[in-house]
Amino acid sequence: MSEAVERKVLSIIMDFIHNRGHTDLDGFASKLTRRYCGLLKSSHNNVTTVDFLKMLKGIRTNFFVINKVKKADFSEALFSEIAKIELPLSKFSLARDFISRSIEVGYKKSIFAEERKEILSTFGKIKSPHERIMKAFEILLQKITSSFQTSLHGTKEHSGIDISKKIGEAVIGFQIKSVNDDISEDKIRSQASKALEYNIDGFVWIYGRPESKAVESSVQAAYHHFSKINKSEKMYCAIVEPNLLAELFRKYEITV
Repeated sequence: MSEAVERKVLSIIMDFIHNRGHTDLDGFASKLTRRYCGLLKSSHNNVTTVDFLKMLKGIRTNFFVINKVKKADFSEALFSEIAKIELPLSKFSLARDFISRSIEVGYKKSIFAEERKEILSTFGKIKSPHERIMKAFEILLQKITSSFQTSLHGTKEHSGIDISKKIGEAVIGFQIKSVNDDISEDKIRSQASKALEYNIDGFVWIYGRPESKAVESSVQAAYHHFSKINKSEKMYCAIVEPNLLAELFRKYEITV
């Protein structure tokens, strides 16, 4: 949480208390500011009136006794003022919004099926598939950001993560899995854990290979594991299955 947001929250709380003629003898405004900003950070800026009241009740203070104010009434009125503050998106939200808007796109399977089939076939035939698909995906990211008028910037490299990009303050890692790469459940778990250790905010697992039973099994394993991580909101994880990658390459005219 930025210092500017904390100052704004403290200012609103102090004005709220002063305008109602209340007395703050034990630094209640400062305590409330720290608690609320901490709650904003842990919830990725998603705080409800119920959350706010519960948090307020957990603060040790003589404020409500001295001012003869009911916590529920005070909480509801104050939260309506604090909620007006425009908050920047959390890193998790930045990563999720970019990935879901530009990578996890829907498409009609009945249209351009042959074009996708040809691209998938190429994935299984080219030499040095990992390196070539990784370079092609970097070009794809450039075209996507240009199309969406979004800026993706290079960031420090992370060992074991093929591509790392930064959007705003959020870091997104992209992992290519070609025909020569391990796509086992153990590998999925270990590389997702490594991304979490790096404090990466978004992680995209990309199948740059033709469809197969092994891929189908891997996708299911990745889906279940990533769903748990997404619920924790520590990192947003996404899967680019073979046909989706083929569609993205087709749509943006990317040649491997």
